[in-house]
Amino acid sequence: MKVWIAATLLGWIVAPALAQGQSLPATRAYGLTFVYDRPGLNVPHWQIKITPHSAAEYRGTPLKGVDPGMIFFAISDPGSERLGDLLAGSHDMQPCETKSKGIANMGQKRIDFWPEGRPESHCAFNYTDNKPLSEAADYLIAIANTIQTGVELDRLHRYDRLGLDAVMHRLVADVKEHRAVEVVAIRPTLQRLAEDEALMDRVRAKAQDLLTLASEEAVK
Repeated sequence: MKVWIAATLLGWIVAPALAQGQSLPATRAYGLTFVYDRPGLNVPHWQIKITPHSAAEYRGTPLKGVDPGMIFFAISDPGSERLGDLLAGSHDMQPCETKSKGIANMGQKRIDFWPEGRPESHCAFNYTDNKPLSEAADYLIAIANTIQTGVELDRLHRYDRLGLDAVMHRLVADVKEHRAVEVVAIRPTLQRLAEDEALMDRVRAKAQDLLTLASEEAVK
């Protein structure tokens, strides 16, 4: 069964940005692809793609559970602006990989970034000392965490409703600690949970609280 988190980014993703210390126009469209690989996780390989004139999309196959297929999701305007600002301010993602030795495997990451009117930039790294680049990667990883949790919630809603409570509790904690961001990406899932009167009240209440947060994210 494919789980769709439906919503399409309308038009281009616009972000005011700084690059190489130079001011860019306030409306700067961009596209990006982020690929993450870390063996040992339930989803050891996944990618997020944000393409001008198209949808933001996520693709990742879990080792356990149902393959959700391609997931199209919404990202808030502030979120897209933040990513654009960080990557455009990363000096074309240089430096890329740290020169420090003995860094543990934190997941292999690759970012391809193409801002309108400027050359593309690329970077593959395990760990980077480039702060804007690191923050952009962390934000994308937190988006993936939200989407992966949404997939899990959809599965539990259909097959194991008693398991929803623990996962919702974890999601609320992850959002509080910024390990999960862009709750708007799983708004349809949360809406279904909030409206299902057969679920535990606390599950529905947490879903409603997160829906409120998603609405707030969209207007910040």
